[in-house]
Amino acid sequence: MTSRTWQPTVTKMSSRSLSPFRLPHANSANSVDVTLKDKHVVIVHDGKTTQLNNLWLRDNCRCDVCYDQATNQKNFIISELDLEVTAQHIRSEDQVIYIDWSDGHKSVHSLDCLNIHHHPDNEPSTRTRMMKLWDAKTIKINMPDTVDYTEYLKNEEVLKVTLRNLLTHGITFIDNVPPTVEDTQKVAERISFIKETMWGKHWLITSDFKRPHKGYTSENLVVHTDTSYLNEPAGAIIFHSLECAREGGMTLLVDAFNVAAKLKVKYPEYYDILSRFPVRHDRILTDKMLHASTQGHILELCPLSGDLRMVRLGPSSFSTQHGKTQDLDLFYRALAMFIRELSSPANQLQIKLQPGLVCIVDNWRVLHGRTSFTGKRQMLGIYLPRDDIDSRYRTLLNIYV
Repeated sequence: MTSRTWQPTVTKMSSRSLSPFRLPHANSANSVDVTLKDKHVVIVHDGKTTQLNNLWLRDNCRCDVCYDQATNQKNFIISELDLEVTAQHIRSEDQVIYIDWSDGHKSVHSLDCLNIHHHPDNEPSTRTRMMKLWDAKTIKINMPDTVDYTEYLKNEEVLKVTLRNLLTHGITFIDNVPPTVEDTQKVAERISFIKETMWGKHWLITSDFKRPHKGYTSENLVVHTDTSYLNEPAGAIIFHSLECAREGGMTLLVDAFNVAAKLKVKYPEYYDILSRFPVRHDRILTDKMLHASTQGHILELCPLSGDLRMVRLGPSSFSTQHGKTQDLDLFYRALAMFIRELSSPANQLQIKLQPGLVCIVDNWRVLHGRTSFTGKRQMLGIYLPRDDIDSRYRTLLNIYV
């Protein structure tokens, strides 16, 4: 996609035209059957059977004795409980589960709360279920709505659209932003605090090589994860082109989760090695006496669901690798294949960001790069922390990720 064929369509939203995403809630019209079985409670609701562990239920009691509603913190720790506790009696009424325990305690659980917090084995996470994976062809057909800057700042429903796009597509756009550092920071701070790094609160990439980094040239940049050398890479990046190059300088975006999903199907051994081989990334700034370094997997998986959680890939920041010798050959083959697919035009969205159009990218999912260019080009960037973004999903969208 080039700047000639794609222009953002600004969608103006009223507070009545949108409703936030919500997890499925129980329907009070449907009956709930609860029974005791060994050390478990079995709940049958809406055709679905869920088996819950006794200790899990006792540990997650939210009554006023066990849980401080004012601070949202527990009043006990698991070591204080009788680990042999069992449910003696159980009943359901109006979508609420009542349990009498062998230690004399009485628990009350809402079915809604159990649906949100209990994660069945082998079930994809909420984040994974909501993602809309894309390649160069499908994103052009299903481009997320672009919102207007003024409405984004004043209308919470428009902010929700932006967050929802970031969650589902990994990218979102805001138009009519004045091309200044101050206004771009307002875009960032509407979502969360800014993540300050060795580059400061923001960075401005030009081709003057004022900083010892490949980004400060006019050369092409292979798609990558920013700050892959930090223990926790930036959660999102805000890009704002303050000045376009005369020729070239296209921004490249690729849904790395989509590429990884295809790799898992076609080359499962490659997916496996990239998810368990430790890779070291380094970033050295000699003039500032800084050396950031960390180890992580190219494909980082969620410890609960096993779903892909983050792609950590910074080829120019790769250090000497120290994995098991017997794994090195397979690792390098897998890595080369993954980068080739990420670099394929079939997987990349190419756009020429213009002044005024801000692009926010999920840095853990969507990799970015650029084509070479001639003339002057200035790209402003700001990082957002992952924890704060996820917090907004939970509090504004009511989506528990």
